[in-house]
Amino acid sequence: MREVATLLAAKAPGDAAAFKDWLRQISQKTAEAASEGGGWFGGGVQVSDAEKATLGEISSALGI
Repeated sequence: MREVATLLAAKAPGDAAAFKDWLRQISQKTAEAASEGGGWFGGGVQVSDAEKATLGEISSALGI
């Protein structure tokens, strides 16, 4: 992701912010796609602690 951010800044600075935000949104929606830790009737968490950490790493790598 850091390499993507660097490449975007160099090759498409006008579109970089929007593209990085789009990548972050995809990551967020993927993390929210299914609950974790619940049973048949729910009760799990929407985004696990590991997913939250990964989302933070993605945002940090993209510089957003």
